[in-house]
Amino acid sequence: MEVARASIWKTPFIGAYSKVFGVNAVVNKNAPQGFLRRLRDFLKVGSIAVTNIGGVHAVSSMIAVNSNFIIAPDTVEEEELRELESLGKEIMRVESRLKAWGNMIILSNKGALFSTRVPSNEARAIADFLGVDYDFAKLANYVAIGALAVPGEKLCFASKILSDKEKMLLEDVLKLRVYTVSVNDGLAFIRLGLLASPYGVLVGESTTGAELMNISLALKNL
Repeated sequence: MEVARASIWKTPFIGAYSKVFGVNAVVNKNAPQGFLRRLRDFLKVGSIAVTNIGGVHAVSSMIAVNSNFIIAPDTVEEEELRELESLGKEIMRVESRLKAWGNMIILSNKGALFSTRVPSNEARAIADFLGVDYDFAKLANYVAIGALAVPGEKLCFASKILSDKEKMLLEDVLKLRVYTVSVNDGLAFIRLGLLASPYGVLVGESTTGAELMNISLALKNL
């Protein structure tokens, strides 16, 4: 696996407008064709849903995903839902006052960590749908915990601002090895600048050489 830089609309926030999970992706409906080719060629993404979520362009904040499931808000529109369904995943539309599920959940194939903002009955319903164990937490005193981690199939990248105790919690809940990194020259909210597939990692163009080396080291230790 290799790591490389990328951009979308000349910004380094590639993970704000797209979400990669396994060899699938959900990408903003106006994403440039060159960016879509980058996902296909470098990350080997085979299936891409090109859509907004509930009309929101920052699709990564709106959905939580793992290899088999998509958690979406009740504001997802029918046309958007059909595009998501093209990926062949099971989809749960959550009736809730919360909408940005990508911010509220860090999800792997084996566990879910919910923000403390998520009501317990909603978390239980989502975890039952997914068939995974779950827990609740703030991370680094943030409730938008999903912006602080990017889980993959074997490894979870997490922000360097997490404490050792929070890192251990993530490992315990997600059943993944957690490796702390930064991207885009110190950006703490790493999801905004990092996309990971089983074949590689793309980071925002502002990511420094030292940050690239740190991510490369994590990939070599897989």
